Amino acid sequence: MKKILRDTCLLASLMILAVFAFSIIWSGITEEIKLVFELFGLALIISTVNYFFDEFINLSIIMSYIIKYFAICAIVMLFGFIVGWFFPSNFWMVFIYVGVVLLLGYLLDSFKIKKDIEFINKRISQKNKEASNEQ
Repeated sequence: MKKILRDTCLLASLMILAVFAFSIIWSGITEEIKLVFELFGLALIISTVNYFFDEFINLSIIMSYIIKYFAICAIVMLFGFIVGWFFPSNFWMVFIYVGVVLLLGYLLDSFKIKKDIEFINKRISQKNKEASNEQ
């Protein structure tokens, strides 16, 4: 399921970039195209930060999600102020947006982890059966 979702997102991203490339040639950069490119840039920054946390910081899952939540909120807030998405009076919206996306990511991640655990347990039981049959 994760592979299908990932491949769908990658294909959709490539389609969006291709369509927007032609749109830029014919009509220039519109506000909608600019917003999509800003979202792609933000996604790249957040993915890099997530990679850094996953590869170099060894924390429990809950602590990792809490630190990622606040780090991503700070990145989105800073990026949003730079590109004009947020004003000082409505910065609190960042915590809601990031919270919803992180919750969806957590649910997908926990589903994947559950499937991985089931797969590993199945493989272990198969190996144990093979070992007991050889004896």
